[in-house]
Amino acid sequence: MTASQQTINRLAAVHPNRVDLGVCVAPLRPTGGCMDRAEPGVLVRADFHIVILCSGGSADQVVDLARHHHESGALVWIRPGHVHELPPAVEGTVVCFTDAFVGSETSLSPGPVSWNLGSDDLGDVRAHLAVLQGEYERFVFGPTGPHLAQGEAMLRLLLRAFLIRIGQAPALLAGQTIEPHPVARAFLTMVERSFATIHTVEAYAGALGYSSKTLERASVEATGLSPKQVIDGRLVLEARRLLAYTNLPVSRVGSRLGFVDPANFCKFFLRATEMSPGAYRASRQT
Repeated sequence: MTASQQTINRLAAVHPNRVDLGVCVAPLRPTGGCMDRAEPGVLVRADFHIVILCSGGSADQVVDLARHHHESGALVWIRPGHVHELPPAVEGTVVCFTDAFVGSETSLSPGPVSWNLGSDDLGDVRAHLAVLQGEYERFVFGPTGPHLAQGEAMLRLLLRAFLIRIGQAPALLAGQTIEPHPVARAFLTMVERSFATIHTVEAYAGALGYSSKTLERASVEATGLSPKQVIDGRLVLEARRLLAYTNLPVSRVGSRLGFVDPANFCKFFLRATEMSPGAYRASRQT
């Protein structure tokens, strides 16, 4: 990792013409537009969602320390808080939106970062995106008129439909196909919100109102991973983020993740990654 890559830019959702609109749909080009808002090589941690549907070209992008491939038909969904490189020089369409804009009625639970869409799913996702993009351009760049009165509501509904259709496409998490499962979805959402304060399967099961056995079955069916693997995996991801992208002492990293004793954090990280926190940090700086 170069010195410049250790600096993380934080972007807030900014619309080219209206700062109060929480969605932006734009073509992806190698230069210009939002691509010029951060220096090349500098990592970004945005406060909004970024969905990229690639239509041409081939390149990789690092999102949260994992490499994801862009090619025609590939979709990448970068969620708020993910540390990522700028999109690569491929062709496609980018949809950026805030949680506030899409609203609480649409489930935005944690999920996969990338999809390789099959022909049927790709056709449907492209069709939904085309309608969303057309309405966006009419509302933002077209002449004023009666449509503006309900234009924002229309965009919100079309965005929700687009996201729901993405969620219906098969995707992978840790190499396993994720199937829709309400218990697992609630669990994954809670882990994302509470990983730094709740570390046990029993505590999550109790908070969600299920037995540990029910949670175990749902998690394995949906992700191929046990609840303990999901919890530990989220802790390891955040630890890696903090070790790779900040200069916080190891003890502070452990404290942020809910480990009162730094030695316990070091043991946990070593057991999960087969590297000490210090060794992992050193490996990212070479």
